Amino acid sequence: MSVDYFGTFFTEGGFDFTGLLNADFFQPVRILFQNQHYVSAAKLLAIAIDSIAFVEYGDIPDENAFVKWLNRYADLSALGITADELWEHRNSLLHMSNLDSRKVLSGRTRRLIPYVGEIPPGVAFDETRAGYYNLQKLIYAIGQACGKWCETYGEDREKIHSFVDRYDLIASDARMLRVKIDA
Repeated sequence: MSVDYFGTFFTEGGFDFTGLLNADFFQPVRILFQNQHYVSAAKLLAIAIDSIAFVEYGDIPDENAFVKWLNRYADLSALGITADELWEHRNSLLHMSNLDSRKVLSGRTRRLIPYVGEIPPGVAFDETRAGYYNLQKLIYAIGQACGKWCETYGEDREKIHSFVDRYDLIASDARMLRVKIDA
């Protein structure tokens, strides 16, 4: 029997939004990152942003919920990348497992290149055609953005209804049906 997320994430202090987001999105990203599956971690992080943006905005035709959510909640300036560039990066990673979306290939947006660790002082990159970002710092930036996003539910209690309706549609390891098979 599966316990729904309300039963699991309601505490004496209220609903544990951050615990839910950690269990469904950040823990799997963390596991991949810690085991040096960096590209897979980046892909899963992009899927997390897609899912969270859907929970916030629903299916909004003619708008990009991913970019809209990032522009509203995330500070990507320290990473030197934009939400639109990250969207194109997401497209190329998820659809083709490469770094070149159609907009990158046409020269309309920079190719993003993730890295892990710190770039040594004195190493310079030509960032006119490519943007380099620290994957771990992006994960932290998205975590911070989720914190800001969660705060809006305390400010606007009406958002909780759409949260429940939309989050119920999100596939989750915590809610995955497990069938015991007697061998």
